[in-house]
Amino acid sequence: MIRPVRAIKEEIRILGLDLCYEELTVGVVSRGGLYLDGLISFRPDPKNPSSGLARGIVDSAFFPELRVVMLHQVDNGGDPRSMERIINLPTMTVSEDEPRRRRGYKAIHSSQGRLWVKTRLEHIILRKILDISWTYGRLPEPLRVAHMLAKLDLPEVSG
Repeated sequence: MIRPVRAIKEEIRILGLDLCYEELTVGVVSRGGLYLDGLISFRPDPKNPSSGLARGIVDSAFFPELRVVMLHQVDNGGDPRSMERIINLPTMTVSEDEPRRRRGYKAIHSSQGRLWVKTRLEHIILRKILDISWTYGRLPEPLRVAHMLAKLDLPEVSG
């Protein structure tokens, strides 16, 4: 059973995972779009990327405080639905560009631009989470920072 997201507070803890690079997954834990709480990075399991990512999330020190997981570039590793079942947290797949396979994606518009999002969260809850975390740039803050850090080719860090 997925842990429900009830009240959306300004400092909701969100994990943004950047899956752009096959060699390293970088995650950023943020409180809304305001504060950076931590960094997680690990090498994905090439045989089963979804369960490897999920185990890394559950084993991190940040897991008890997390309420939502955002994923960027899912094409490179993992199945969000199987991850969601393992970690029992709602997940959302976010893309700044229109996905090639649009099935299940919704376009979300704001003053920051347009995102394509795939999730099982209710639209009102999704909108509140994005309004809080999407403060600057083309991606919500947890994903924006994770994507920038992934480009740096960081060593493996466990939270």
